[in-house]
Amino acid sequence: NNNLFNNLLQTSIAYETTSGTIAQQEFTYLEVEPGQGVYTWNDYNNNGIQELQEFEVATFTDQAKFVRVFLPNQIFIRTHQNKFSQSLNFNGSIWQNETAFKKLLSYFYNQTSFLVERKIARNENDFDLNPFSNNENIIGLNNSFRNSLFYNRGKQKHSMIYTYLNSKIKSLLNVGSQENNIFSHQFQYNHLIAKSWLIQLKSSLGNTISTSGNYSSRNFDINNNDINPKLSYLFSKNASWDIFYEYKSQENTINALEKLEQNRIGTSFSFNSEKGFTLNGEYSLYNNNFSGNQLSPVAFQMLQGLQAGKNSVWRLLLQKNITKYLDININYQGRKSETSKTIHNGNIQLRAFF
Repeated sequence: NNNLFNNLLQTSIAYETTSGTIAQQEFTYLEVEPGQGVYTWNDYNNNGIQELQEFEVATFTDQAKFVRVFLPNQIFIRTHQNKFSQSLNFNGSIWQNETAFKKLLSYFYNQTSFLVERKIARNENDFDLNPFSNNENIIGLNNSFRNSLFYNRGKQKHSMIYTYLNSKIKSLLNVGSQENNIFSHQFQYNHLIAKSWLIQLKSSLGNTISTSGNYSSRNFDINNNDINPKLSYLFSKNASWDIFYEYKSQENTINALEKLEQNRIGTSFSFNSEKGFTLNGEYSLYNNNFSGNQLSPVAFQMLQGLQAGKNSVWRLLLQKNITKYLDININYQGRKSETSKTIHNGNIQLRAFF
C-alpha cells in the first residue's frame, strides 16, 4: 500500500499463492419453506424430474424454495492457486484551490481495480507462480477489470460517473465446466435543481456470455442496452418521491435468437423519521415484448423471473426501532402478470441486539 504525490495517487497491490487440493464438488437441491431458500426450479423439459441444470437463483421470495447442499465425496484434485489484485485511485480534489489545468483536474476522481485469481491442476510437484500465464490445466478462473471515472464526485451538481467493466469467471463442478463473461459500459448523471428536484439518468451498453460444457441450452450470448431516467422531488432530507422510466433491449445472438424489448414505468417514495421510523415503497409496470421460448434458461435470464406481456410489481418496507436494543421490520411484496393471479408475499422480522 502506498500514497504518492501528497495523496494524489493511492495504490494497493496484493499477491497470494497456495498449493493444496480441492474437492470436485457434487451437490443436490433440497426443498425448504418458500422464502427460506435461494433457488427456484423450472421444469424446462416438462418431464417432472428435478435436474441439476434446471435450478436458477430465485428472483422473488415466494419462488425461493430450494437450497444447494454439497455432498461428501472422495474425489480431490491437486491444485496450485495464484491470486493477484491491484487498485489505483486518482484524487484530483487535492487541487481544488489551484488554477488552470490543475483546477480542471480537481473535478475528477478515478478508481481502477484489477483482479486475477486462478486454479490450475497440479501435476507432481511443479509450481506455476505466474498468475498471467496461459496454462492449459486451468480449472478455475476469476478475472475482472473495473474502472470508474467520476466528475464532481459526491456532489449533486452535474455529477457524472462512467464505469467500464470486463469480467470472466470459470468454475468446474460435477455437472461440467461453466464459464461466464460480462462486458459493459455504464453511465450515470445526477443534477439537483432548486434544492428540490433531482434529475438522474442511468444508461448501459454491454454483453453477457454463458458457456456450459454439458448443457447447450444454457449457452447464450446476449447483447443488451438500457436507459433509465428518473425525476425525484425532495420534500426534505428525510423524505422524497420519485417517478422513473426504463427502456431495455436484449438480444441473444446464438441458438434460438431470443429478443426482449422491455418498457418499465413506475413511482417510489422514501420517508425516514428521526425517531427511528423508516417507510419506503415502489410500484413498477412492465411491458415485456419477448420473442422465443419463455420456458428456457435464456428467457429466465432475460426476463428476470417475469412473464411476457404486462407485469405489475410492487413492494412496501416498514422499519421501526422499538427500543435501543430491539427493532421490527415488516416487508410486503406483490406482483401480477397477464397469465397469473396476484401473488402476495409478506414477512415480519423482530431483531434484538445484545
